[in-house]
Amino acid sequence: MDSYTESVKLFAAAVISSGVSLFGASFKYILVLVFLMIVDTVFGWIKSRKLSQWKISVAKSGFIGKIIELMFIGVLYLLDWIFETDFLKYMGIFYFGICEIASIVDNYSKINGNLPEGIADVINKAKTGLGNFLVSKTKGIFERVFDVKNDDEK
Repeated sequence: MDSYTESVKLFAAAVISSGVSLFGASFKYILVLVFLMIVDTVFGWIKSRKLSQWKISVAKSGFIGKIIELMFIGVLYLLDWIFETDFLKYMGIFYFGICEIASIVDNYSKINGNLPEGIADVINKAKTGLGNFLVSKTKGIFERVFDVKNDDEK
């Protein structure tokens, strides 16, 4: 993980969530995140079809990752309730939102092939990191606990 990129993403999420919390945000931000997840999924499907890399196991893994992201946000909602704050949930929403936007831009660039190389590097760094680490570790635990296997392994 690139600690500088993670620091920038966490700082951006903290600043945005502070502002949102200060101005009394509502549940609409979770809907925006879900919309970004849907757009990312559609662009991922288009990219995989265009590059002839379609695998159901990759699609299932991506879907499980998005569910895990929403579960993390649910835990942050619970922590906000326990500690009587209104900050953590928005930080999680905006953090994963930044990751989704980076993934959308990356998928779009692979569909069209017209993203400058420097921007592509920044996007790739933004896509990988703490969020993906947490999601991949949780997916691994989920697969071991529920004995879920990829179609490629069956």
